[in-house]
Amino acid sequence: MKVAPRETLGVPQHQTVRSVVKATQLLLCVAESAGGLTALQAAQAVGLPPGTAYHLLNTLLAEGMLSRGAGRRYKLGPKVAALAIAFSRQGPSERLLEAVRRLAETTGETAYLSGWQGDEVVALAAIEGTEPVRVGRIHAELRGHEHARASGKVMLAHLDGTSLDHYLAVHELEPITSATIASEVALRDELGRVRASGAAIDEAEFSGDIGCVSAPIYEGGICVGCLAISAPLERFRQRRETLLAAVLAAAGSVSHP
Repeated sequence: MKVAPRETLGVPQHQTVRSVVKATQLLLCVAESAGGLTALQAAQAVGLPPGTAYHLLNTLLAEGMLSRGAGRRYKLGPKVAALAIAFSRQGPSERLLEAVRRLAETTGETAYLSGWQGDEVVALAAIEGTEPVRVGRIHAELRGHEHARASGKVMLAHLDGTSLDHYLAVHELEPITSATIASEVALRDELGRVRASGAAIDEAEFSGDIGCVSAPIYEGGICVGCLAISAPLERFRQRRETLLAAVLAAAGSVSHP
């Protein structure tokens, strides 16, 4: 996949440092790859001469942002974890919080933003809807049971194969309701459908009287979180396509693919 140049966070391109931009693109390409990239593969993905890519990759390697394993493939390095931890601690940006607010206002349903915290998908922010009967404060502390939640399924669907295997090895697929997917084979099939459709649905899988739809937020091609809408089950089924379109549009508006 070749990375197209674009302005970063509204900064004009003439004010950016080209080598930093390319190094960032290389880092993101490596992050998106399942088993790492060779220097030549990374160079082709970003559109750089091999010599330039090799120099930038080895600079990132020396700084701990990349590591190099079997087959001289570059993978993410240990210092990336420090960035991820710091990012999670600072909380959602105002841009994402505004997206949650708009989603709740336009649909009248409870909207929320979720992402990984450690090995759990956690609701990071939630805004209640305006419908007379609505899903309330439950989502302010929503975490765990990813296999039963739309937001959890979105985040699981975007794990690489090794990370998903590890998750399934240490997490029991507990049948929370009669609709919960409790089989690894069935869950893997469901995650494939989530990747193909771009959204996940939960109809009474986590709570018997609630339906939910969720869509991923991308940054540089990586799923960094998701937006979701929850509603009482009967109304959710009546409005399913409308809510699906709303959450896809909202997630798309704050994504940078």
